[in-house]
Amino acid sequence: MLKNRTIAQKLGSVMFAGLMVLTAGVAMAAAPASADTRCGDWLQEDERVGLNDFRAGANCAEIDSDEKVRAHLVKVDAVDDYSSWFTTEYKSYYTAWQSCWAGCSSSRVVSPR
Repeated sequence: MLKNRTIAQKLGSVMFAGLMVLTAGVAMAAAPASADTRCGDWLQEDERVGLNDFRAGANCAEIDSDEKVRAHLVKVDAVDDYSSWFTTEYKSYYTAWQSCWAGCSSSRVVSPR
């Protein structure tokens, strides 16, 4: 009887371990195949006599296959400016040079394709 109980305990442990491996495999299969989009943005300043000009830039190390990105020049009390949409990694994209009368900052926009 003791021998049968030991066998049953070992069998139960093996079944539990197999279930854990199966569960982990299903969880990994459900995960998306591509990595998260990873980008940076910055504000460039062109020093001029009078009011300086600014532009926003963006560059991505990774872009999800179902996303696109663009640089965003955020202008205080004025119309914002954007670069074209891009999906190319490791290439910098910029907005046009703009004067920022009340100030500006940079950002990036990530959107579904």
